[in-house]
Amino acid sequence: MSEISNPDIVSFKNDKQTGGGSGKPVEDIEVKDAQMIFDSVWHELEKEVGAENLKFPAEIFWLNGAPGAGKGTQTAFIMEFRDLTEKPIVVSELLQSPEAKKKIDAGLLAGDREVTKLVLRELLDPKYESGAVVDGYPRTKTQA
Repeated sequence: MSEISNPDIVSFKNDKQTGGGSGKPVEDIEVKDAQMIFDSVWHELEKEVGAENLKFPAEIFWLNGAPGAGKGTQTAFIMEFRDLTEKPIVVSELLQSPEAKKKIDAGLLAGDREVTKLVLRELLDPKYESGAVVDGYPRTKTQA
C-alpha cells in the first residue's frame, strides 16, 4: 500500500498494469468514505436511469451473517411471511456479473463502490417493487 494523506483512500499499486503506455504502474484507488461512495453511485444511477426512475422496493430485508448462520432459513420464512415471490438478491451472485468479472479479471478489486452499485442497480429492477431480500450486504464496515 502506498502512502496517501487522505485516510479515506487506500491505494494499491499493481506492477503488472501500466497506465497510458507510460510504463508507470496504475493505482487502483479504493475510497473508504461511505458518503462519498454512496453519493457517486447515486449520481451515476441518476444519469443512467433518471432521477424519476430511482424507485426502490417497498420493503428491503438485509440479511447478514457467517455461512451457516441461518440466512437461508430466515430468507424462506421472510419470503413466505411477506408474500415475496422474487428470489433473494445474493451479493456473491452479483459479483459473478459481467461488469464485476471484467474488473476482477483485470486484477482489480470489486470494492465497496462497485458492490454498492451492483446492489442498488439490482434493487431498481421493477420485479422487486413489493419487496426484496438481500443476502450478504453490507459486507464491510464502509458499506454499512
